[in-house]
Amino acid sequence: MKESPTRTKKKEKPLYNTIQNCIYLCKGAWESDKLIYLFFGAYTIISAINPFIGILFPKFILDELLTSKRAEILLLLLAVFFISSALFSYFIAYLRNAYFPRMVQIRFYFIRKLSEKCMTMDFQNTEDATILNDKETVSRCVQNNNNGIEGVLHKLFSMAGNLIAFFGYSAIVVTLNWYVLLYLVLNVIVSYLMTFWAKRYEHSKKDEISDSDRRAGYAYHLMYDFSYGKDLRIYGLTDWIAGLFAKYKGKRLETHKEIKKKYFSYGIVDILLLLIREGVIYAYLVYKIIYGGLPISNAVMYFSTIASFAGWFQMLISDLAHIRAQNLDICDFRAFLNNEDSLQIKETTPLPQAPYVIEFKKVSFHYPNSEAYVYKNLNLKIPFGQKLAIVGHNGAGKTTFIKLLCRLYDVTEGEILLNGINIKKFDLNEYYKLFSAVFQEVKTMAFPVSENVAIEEKDLVDETRVSNALKYAGVYDKVNTLKNGIHNTIQKILDDDGIELSGGENQKISIARALYKNGPIMVLDEPTAALDPMAEYQIYLSFNAMVQNKTAIYISHRLASTLFCDQIAMFEHGELVEYGTHKELIQKNGKYADMFETQAKYYKESEVAVG
Repeated sequence: MKESPTRTKKKEKPLYNTIQNCIYLCKGAWESDKLIYLFFGAYTIISAINPFIGILFPKFILDELLTSKRAEILLLLLAVFFISSALFSYFIAYLRNAYFPRMVQIRFYFIRKLSEKCMTMDFQNTEDATILNDKETVSRCVQNNNNGIEGVLHKLFSMAGNLIAFFGYSAIVVTLNWYVLLYLVLNVIVSYLMTFWAKRYEHSKKDEISDSDRRAGYAYHLMYDFSYGKDLRIYGLTDWIAGLFAKYKGKRLETHKEIKKKYFSYGIVDILLLLIREGVIYAYLVYKIIYGGLPISNAVMYFSTIASFAGWFQMLISDLAHIRAQNLDICDFRAFLNNEDSLQIKETTPLPQAPYVIEFKKVSFHYPNSEAYVYKNLNLKIPFGQKLAIVGHNGAGKTTFIKLLCRLYDVTEGEILLNGINIKKFDLNEYYKLFSAVFQEVKTMAFPVSENVAIEEKDLVDETRVSNALKYAGVYDKVNTLKNGIHNTIQKILDDDGIELSGGENQKISIARALYKNGPIMVLDEPTAALDPMAEYQIYLSFNAMVQNKTAIYISHRLASTLFCDQIAMFEHGELVEYGTHKELIQKNGKYADMFETQAKYYKESEVAVG
């Protein structure tokens, strides 16, 4: 299997800074769940106050023990200490557990934005390995609770309380010595820089990780997709596919090891800094107790404050480093969402009224990242109501013709006109509504037959139209025998009573879907490839009755469709080599006639063999 080299990018300045991304996430949280800010405010205040209960009350108790020793005051202080500690711990735990599911819901809000982008972006991007790697990268931004978008929101919400507590700690440490505070701050800033460098190094490996994950994910899909079950067994693909999965996961593991080595090396330095910091400060406190007359109660308070302050401040700095590092991923996420689709334009022209005339005018086309032209200066006009068959051998450019007509790709040169207007000027979604299409790749979903045909939720389905479409597609009798009829689920992925249809039956469901939509332009790209000749003939008979007063374009390398069509366009190597009616092209005795006779001879020989 040939692998594309991992992309290399020049180091670019992020599109958004950390503050801009934090504002973006907070706006998203507000749109998704405004109540989260109520939980956030309460949690911030309570979590900021909580650590000082354990710092100040022991000092007050020691002061009382070393001075007045009043039993009632000691009991009161102990009671207030334990009750307040219990209450604050309870409310912190309660608020954390209460807002956590809401944070997940906010992440789902961003997942939906990403999903909508993936479903609506230019079709050509779905066939671009670079874009697919980018999608894999930004998907990690919404995959778990601790990193990416949700991780940053958690850190932002906790940082507010940590920041308030930081000022409280600072106020206490300052009463000991300004230099102690400065030393602590500088020490932790160094730790922050190392953490940030490690996280930035991890981000620099994102393209390698995405490429490995995408390839491993595909191999994983092959292993668990039952539609590949027969091939896996008959052709003995198990070891090969499993080996590919292990190979790409191995690459992912090597990258992961490199990242962890960075974290480990920075962690060693961080531990050394911690030992030096704690040793210097505690030595200073002991000195103050022995030679500076520092009271024991104050010394206990400072010991607790400095121990908590160092950890608390380091947590604050670590959270900030985490946010700054994740900022790079969020920049990628936002850039992916904001990437403008080249096929959609802002200033659009309303669609003209039917009837529709289609014209390919001096059209040339090559796929992105390829210099080989599929078409050069193609000219073809399709009048309203015409039934056009586009035929040719594999690789002749038949499917590309449909992709251009449906504007899944834009032409490289020339233009495609609808009633004399360039199709680029229309709103893309409005233009798509003109087409009822059946493509080569049959895609049914694990939903009821009715929803597969109507492509709408249950309450919106017109069941009479569904039944009629199934009849014309030649699959109604099969569906009618199912346990739940048109409400029976296809596939067993979501429903144990689901039915596994044959390839031909699935293809008929796709044809029924096109008939149900009832667009003014019917497009059938190899719609009967999985059907036998008799079933194919019956489908075309039904279609011929259904597409009256519609423009219909049939793509096929089998020529059964041509007998029902008004005109036939014969393509070869991306060129229109013959054009005319079936009778005209047979009389011409050219490439079409040769192809037709070859297929006719094959079918006759097959009939004799069967007979």
